[in-house]
Amino acid sequence: MNMNVYQSKSSAFVKIATLSVVALLILVMIGLIAIDTDFGIFGRVILPMLFVGIMTYFYSNSLDEIILEEDGIVLKKNIGQIKIPKSDILEVHELAYSNLTLTYGSKGVFGFIGNTMDDSVSLVKDRKQMLRITTKEKKYILSSENSVELVKKMKTFYNI
Repeated sequence: MNMNVYQSKSSAFVKIATLSVVALLILVMIGLIAIDTDFGIFGRVILPMLFVGIMTYFYSNSLDEIILEEDGIVLKKNIGQIKIPKSDILEVHELAYSNLTLTYGSKGVFGFIGNTMDDSVSLVKDRKQMLRITTKEKKYILSSENSVELVKKMKTFYNI
């Protein structure tokens, strides 16, 4: 089997949410630095570092591509990856559009990244192209450019 790569592209909502939040955070940080009021170390150092840390976390965990390999699936994030062995995969299926109720995570900034109410790991960037991979240990909700084709290919490759 050849290696197959499927891109995870951001929907218009995710792009707008990300740009809006980044712009707002930049304005808040500039405002905190520019205002002559004394916020001390909290307003000038700690808060901006907290903003940058949170944004870096969500950017790094944003799904870049899904790679189908002979021995399993690789979920390549912007920084790092998750490997799902072929032997752990129990089920793969498409999901309909959903608002994704996250217990914690990003509700649109760099995607819908976090954990859902049913304890799935969410790495979704387009809620119209979602799929779920159920493994022995976890459930993953992902999005891909063509989730229908990806699900069919996974079922064929891994005999699910």
